[in-house]
Amino acid sequence: MWEAGGPNPSPSYSTRGSLYGVGGVPHAQFQGTLDVVGGFPSQPMNYQPQYNSFINVDSPLSMELSMTVSGNDLVLEADVEVTDAITTTNNRVVFVITHNFSETWFSTVVAYDQTTNFDLTSVGQTETYQYSTMMDPDWELVNLKGVALVQSWGNNYEILQGGSTEFSGLLPMFGSNVTEGPASLGVQFTSSSFPTSGIDSWEWDFDGDGTYDSTLENPYYLYTEVGSYDVTLRISDDGEFAETTVEDYITVTDGSNITGKLSGIWDAAHNPFLISEDVFIEEGDQLLINPGVEINFAEESQFTIEGLLQANGSLDDPIVFTSNSEWKGLNFYDTQDDNQVHYCNISKANVSAILIENDSHVSIVGNKFFENTSGSHGAALDISSSDEVIINQNIIANNSSSSLTGGIALLDAIPIITNNIIVNNTGTYGAFSIKTGSDVILENNTIANNESTNGTPYLFFIFNSFITINNNIIQDNGTIFFAPYGDPAITYTCITGGFTGEGNIDADPLFMQPTQGDGIDYDGLSAQWWLQDDSPCIDAGNPDPIYNDPDGTRNDMGAYGGPDALEPQVNTNDEIVKSVTESSLMIYPNPFNPQTNIVLDISKADQQLPLSVKIYNLKGQLVKTLIDDKPLQHSHFIWNGKDDANRSVSSGIYFIKLDTNSISSVNKLMLLK
Repeated sequence: MWEAGGPNPSPSYSTRGSLYGVGGVPHAQFQGTLDVVGGFPSQPMNYQPQYNSFINVDSPLSMELSMTVSGNDLVLEADVEVTDAITTTNNRVVFVITHNFSETWFSTVVAYDQTTNFDLTSVGQTETYQYSTMMDPDWELVNLKGVALVQSWGNNYEILQGGSTEFSGLLPMFGSNVTEGPASLGVQFTSSSFPTSGIDSWEWDFDGDGTYDSTLENPYYLYTEVGSYDVTLRISDDGEFAETTVEDYITVTDGSNITGKLSGIWDAAHNPFLISEDVFIEEGDQLLINPGVEINFAEESQFTIEGLLQANGSLDDPIVFTSNSEWKGLNFYDTQDDNQVHYCNISKANVSAILIENDSHVSIVGNKFFENTSGSHGAALDISSSDEVIINQNIIANNSSSSLTGGIALLDAIPIITNNIIVNNTGTYGAFSIKTGSDVILENNTIANNESTNGTPYLFFIFNSFITINNNIIQDNGTIFFAPYGDPAITYTCITGGFTGEGNIDADPLFMQPTQGDGIDYDGLSAQWWLQDDSPCIDAGNPDPIYNDPDGTRNDMGAYGGPDALEPQVNTNDEIVKSVTESSLMIYPNPFNPQTNIVLDISKADQQLPLSVKIYNLKGQLVKTLIDDKPLQHSHFIWNGKDDANRSVSSGIYFIKLDTNSISSVNKLMLLK
């Protein structure tokens, strides 16, 4: 199929078309004189009668055609023998190479040659004709076909014989997800060798030292040292071997000029990692970032994640995402991998510190968001069309937005939002923008001293969404809710001005050392938001034991209460102040996917008496019963993330409750998918 235009015009289109006087397309020609023009998609039916009338005409030639690769050249070789009298003169051998640019009904001519004369005339004569052309990097060998024609070059341009072929032979070829990046660079190699099936073995030398490092077909290799590396692949088929080496195929950099695709493992030994342009993780690739890594982004650069990012810092050694000017933040897009952003300090983003879109799955735990700005997004977090998101134990402070919220923006999203401190943010709406079916539940958050720049100041903008607020502290100087479709359901919350609902109070929560004013002009990050001993919020949350604090006492309102309570941190060189807790449950791993171990440590006295172990969701609904009021028979259980009806539950936070004769204890479980 010769194409006149479009993105892939065929070489010699006009030359080929002029042979037959093509005036319309599609054009099919038989015996040089009978043609069929137009008719697509019914054209094949139109030309079937002509095809049938010539299908049994004998050719005066036989042809064997092969296609191989030599270096960077594609080689067609046609072995032709004369088997009957030839009546035409001025004959030529025509070579055509096609590439399948479409998944529909045609392939496109990408190479053409008509310069070879065909001089055989007598029966029994044989000759080998050859054509070679340089391979285009965009060609995929599996989609190439070669065609050879012997054709009269006069009168009706009758074709005496033709043949077609695909590649044949043993050819080692490979590609990879990345070829350059900072240490430690994770490279997923993929063999694209021929034949596509039937290869007996693959042997890879990843570092050019002459030793084969893997015998897998598609291996993964981690390059830990800066340098350039030759890569060799040797394959075998039925005792035959073929080998190819690409020199300097992999380049591992020092991390001073990072751009493009990312893959591998980053650790603090290679600090700092300097991002010079946009970077991204493609679907199927992964980047793991270890504690203490420092990442600095050039102005206006963005980090897009369509594969897997696991940035797992620690409380004492967080990961740093920042910029000397401004960057565009982390953008999770259409990734259903187990993405984790844990214990990171994220600052200086000017779109959103974390933007989550299109059913992405992300766990956001223990981070600090500060000095981020935005226009029409949530400056700290902006989540749209994504429900599998966990927002837990974060400090969101001193972020600002010119036209939305300095805190969290939701659009058709229902994340889990628990035990966060959201303070001293500034925006049109101080802390939250919640829109279009974002029926979210807020549990044990501290939301205070945020600033709204709207003419009528609102802390929450709630539009076409119904939110549930339980065990929170909400302190604000303006109107707290803009909610034209109905007020939220609020219970056991300390809220300025009071609010209808069970357990709500209107009181000074007596924070330990809060900021002295609202918005970004006051340092909410270094303030102390835990409660003084005589706070009215202590032991004032929901009395249901599933909401109890880690020490088993009744829930304290705010981020420092509940089963997943934050631990107070002093932002000086003093020792960290921690709650002292004891538990008769051990859970590992936690978070978990797909299953976790639950080990009971029960006193001898309690072992003789009935006890219960049950798992609940955030709404307090029973999910799974492990022991139901029976004496202990064994102490080790495995929970596979399924409920009592053997249905898989969704990602999120769950509570496991142990009731014995002497204690009632609740622990948190976090399921990540």
